[in-house]
Amino acid sequence: MNKPAAFIMLCFTLFVVGFATWQFYLGNLAGAMSTLPFLAIVYLFMVNRRTKG
Repeated sequence: MNKPAAFIMLCFTLFVVGFATWQFYLGNLAGAMSTLPFLAIVYLFMVNRRTKG
C-alpha cells in the first residue's frame, strides 16, 4: 500500500473511532454501534492486503 492510501485509511479509521467514542459519551449506543460495519470493512481490507503482499 502506498503512503497516500495508508494516510487516508488511517484518517478514516481515526474519524470512525472518534465518532463512536463521541456517540458513546453522548449516550447514543445505536449511533456508536453503527460504526462497526465500517471498522469491519477496514479490517477485512487490511487483512486482504497483508495476505497478498
